[in-house]
Amino acid sequence: MRVVTRNLREALQENTDLEISVVSSLEREQIYLHLSRFAKHIIKKNVYLYELDPLLNASMLKLINSINKRRNVDIIHLFFANHPLFALYGKILKKPVVVQHFGNPHFNLLKSTRIPKGIDAYITTSSETGYFDELDIKNIHKIKPPIDTNTFKKMDKIKARRHFGLSEDDFLILYMGGLNEIKVPLEFLRTIKDLLRGRRKILIMGRGECDYAQKIQQLAKKESIDMNVMVRTESLNEEQKALIYNAADVLILPFSEEMGLYKHVAVIDPPITMLEAMSCGIPIIAPGILSIPDIIKDGYNGFTTPPGDFKLLGERISDLIANEDMGIRIGENARKTILNEFSYEKVAFKMEEVYEDILNGYTNVKRRRTCHCGHYKSGKEREQIA
Repeated sequence: MRVVTRNLREALQENTDLEISVVSSLEREQIYLHLSRFAKHIIKKNVYLYELDPLLNASMLKLINSINKRRNVDIIHLFFANHPLFALYGKILKKPVVVQHFGNPHFNLLKSTRIPKGIDAYITTSSETGYFDELDIKNIHKIKPPIDTNTFKKMDKIKARRHFGLSEDDFLILYMGGLNEIKVPLEFLRTIKDLLRGRRKILIMGRGECDYAQKIQQLAKKESIDMNVMVRTESLNEEQKALIYNAADVLILPFSEEMGLYKHVAVIDPPITMLEAMSCGIPIIAPGILSIPDIIKDGYNGFTTPPGDFKLLGERISDLIANEDMGIRIGENARKTILNEFSYEKVAFKMEEVYEDILNGYTNVKRRRTCHCGHYKSGKEREQIA
């Protein structure tokens, strides 16, 4: 989520004349990350820890009030924040309040915090909006997540592999994301184990519990594919992520069938890793769920397979191994898709239009100042909650 919020801020600052103030709780959130066991229990109940922190919320309200006095904010755009509280505050200030949503996997969070009469507009990164209908929410705007196409671009594959100490001659399959039984099922590796021989290897770059990484390694050893299965659990910056994408021959999302049923999975729709890899010109094999089929056109800029159909996923990998020219063509088309639909410029223009529509429906405002409330990694306009 932080990637989307940061990218959106950068896109607007680079391509519009909007004045943006950011109120961030990032440092305070790090405290919550250490409460991992407790956090899991809370998240299952569709409540986020920062929503329960009155001191944090009071500090954020104080900062917003200070910003409003100095700059006369026009719109309050909420990301991960206490929606009912800040919506009420927006009504007190007589400012329109916009809520950012990240797609169907976050439906339960939307359901538990919804206050349709208190929100002037909802913005979603997903092309799926059926779950809004279930809550009788009509004021929806679809805005694609912006991708930094200057950072995520085609680079020299050999140099990228040398940077990570990877073999120059292997066909490298990449997965990057959370490590759990839904996103990287052990059954997936069992199904494609015959494919992982010789120069064909998979690199699993994971975020999540080390216990699951160990389960993957134990399975690889049991199936005698441990020399072809690499698991790394390290944090990468944006430049390193671009390099690892460029080191790969294909990026896969081997989600299980449960992904389509599981209502509260920590994944943005559409998956950001998929979009970033496409921007680097890398072929994608992803499940045909969420917004993915609206982006991936089978055989043109990637492949889609039914979630849990690991046999077909393996066949698509084999197709790319057998036809290098097809992989190059698909990668080029993937890059074109991102440039045409997800670039900073394209998304900023659309976002500015939405802000204008919201303001026109609320009041006539000539000067546009937006206050973003949520989690951001960096930015000179940020005002940090300590």
